[in-house]
Amino acid sequence: MRYDQLFTKTLLSAILLSMAIRVSAGNKRDSLVVLNRIYNYQKTHTPAIDSLEDQVYAKFLYHVDKRNSILKLIPSMYVLTKEPKDYIRESYSKVVFKDAHNYNISNQILSGTIQQNRKALPTLLDYMTPNIYDIALYDGHMLSPFNKTNRRYYHFNQKSQHDGTTRLEFRPKIYNTQLLNGYAIVETETGRIIRTLLNGEFDMITFRTEVTQGKEGGRSVMPAKCTTAATFRFMGNRISALFDASYNCNEMLPDSIDKLDSRSAMAKVRPTPLSETDKQIYDAYDQQLLHDSLDQDTIPKKERFWKKIFWDTIGENLVTPISAESDDANFKMSPIINPLYISYSHNRGVRYKMRFRSQYNFSPHRYLTLNPTFGYTFRDHQFYFTAPLRMTYNPKRNGFVELIYGNGNRISNSSVMNVINKAHQDTINFDNTNIDKFKDRYLSITNNIMVFSWLDIETGFIYHCRSAVNKEIMQSYDMPTKYRSFAPIIGLKFSPWLNRGPVLTANYERGIKDVNKSDLEYERWEFDAQWKKKIPGLRLLNLRAGAGFYTNKKDNLFVDFANFHDENLPEGWDDDWSGNFQLLRSRVYNESDYYLRGNVSYESPMLVATWIPYLGKYIEKERFYLSSVLLQNSRPYYELGYGFTNRYISVGAFASFRNTHFDRIGVEVEFELFRRW
Repeated sequence: MRYDQLFTKTLLSAILLSMAIRVSAGNKRDSLVVLNRIYNYQKTHTPAIDSLEDQVYAKFLYHVDKRNSILKLIPSMYVLTKEPKDYIRESYSKVVFKDAHNYNISNQILSGTIQQNRKALPTLLDYMTPNIYDIALYDGHMLSPFNKTNRRYYHFNQKSQHDGTTRLEFRPKIYNTQLLNGYAIVETETGRIIRTLLNGEFDMITFRTEVTQGKEGGRSVMPAKCTTAATFRFMGNRISALFDASYNCNEMLPDSIDKLDSRSAMAKVRPTPLSETDKQIYDAYDQQLLHDSLDQDTIPKKERFWKKIFWDTIGENLVTPISAESDDANFKMSPIINPLYISYSHNRGVRYKMRFRSQYNFSPHRYLTLNPTFGYTFRDHQFYFTAPLRMTYNPKRNGFVELIYGNGNRISNSSVMNVINKAHQDTINFDNTNIDKFKDRYLSITNNIMVFSWLDIETGFIYHCRSAVNKEIMQSYDMPTKYRSFAPIIGLKFSPWLNRGPVLTANYERGIKDVNKSDLEYERWEFDAQWKKKIPGLRLLNLRAGAGFYTNKKDNLFVDFANFHDENLPEGWDDDWSGNFQLLRSRVYNESDYYLRGNVSYESPMLVATWIPYLGKYIEKERFYLSSVLLQNSRPYYELGYGFTNRYISVGAFASFRNTHFDRIGVEVEFELFRRW
């Protein structure tokens, strides 16, 4: 009898397990059917988005839960460091969609209780127009679960509902800051997403976003309403934010309107009335303004002046980007105190840099830009700067005239010592004298024009003045303390694949004597090819190959290539790390009359560190690097590297080899903290 009971139980268990497997397999097949309908719906209706215009009303509510003095050092958050604890900001904007991936937002009305209507938590603006069908929900981050490319990153589960819809739940296969969890209500027959709820965490903000999509045509693949509840936490500070955006508003406004009384203007276009909480925030703000104006009469004039200058003006601008904008001009300067612009490299040590960006518009097709960058290296005690002034006269043809003034790296060349030793017929010990090092200041003027859609031509000249670091020793051996060079330049840029393939460049520079005391004669040729191949899933393959050489090099004491040099002000993760050598000694760049180089890097949101428990959750992107260069009188040089970036820092670890022999290792570190803020 016991054997019969055991057999019966075993049979029942097998039947139940089989049914569970069938249900699970059926669920998976059904979810794939729904997902394929979502993909097809997006593919069918996305073309209808082109050239759509929309009026968008957005309201931000901020509540400061906890704050301390560190909050003052965070860009854009200085405005929330004082009383009160509740703020409101409203905007009415026009959005013009070029296509599903590109759009322009222009604010028409701004109103709120934040000083001068400044932005706080500006990354929340990314959540204003989420494209749930794109590879990235927002600008370059957060992999959408509704894009076919990202399907391998998510688990899906579906539940059919009685009203002809399906609840499609999703969760990430691994925990990573680029992935989300939540659900979507989908029209079962068509695959149209009616609404979706997204939960995620990115850049120190935990958010919960509910998106309601439009109902028909191109608007059905665009949001109609978006609500986000977000929390920002950083070193004891906690700020809660509630963001509501309503699309396709009825009030159409001209591009130029009177913004003097923004509160009254907003009341006329606001699609939904203010809540009682909103009104209380505005009332408290008005009462505080009245109280402050009455206090001005009781505070001594001198005290008011110092408070205004040192606290409100200097104090704020030390940690906040300084910017201004008008109809014809705009400028922006990075904060004076900003850890974002501190970096470290094995070759240069600790560096600090600042940026200034400005533009003046003469007309929509003619504008002037000045974008200087300044930096200082603490190890070498050197100040670097570059100041490009560009006049764009034909944007459609990429036509511009550019003047650049700056200083480069201290350039060194052992041929200086060779000349001295040859003249004196003996070998002199020049250790620790810096006799082979020269400071470099340069001025270039170039004109660029696009002759065809696949060909740009750049012409101009460059003038260098190189002065010896140790002038006394140079003078004692009757050597010049300055070398000058004047060189016409011509450059060709080929892009026959219209941004779908590599960009090819060819540059020629010829040094001419006796032009403004120039005393160097040479010819330099360089060829370069670069290709940033975007791969679905926020992956990127960087490829670069190039060569350069000198000809007619009669008496040149300097080797100074344009495409192969030591970067004194590198841009970090987003630019220079993929196309440069991190461990190559600075003087090596100036010791060879030719070079042949190649650089490869592969970037992905999820490679190695992503799979490490706890750590992988915070990794945003990873890279592998392989670089090589062949130089005169030198064995082939190689670099291998791995890097990752997250909300705090970008780190790259590199190892170099000469031929097959290990050379050295080094680390590159860039602060990413609040880079998107």
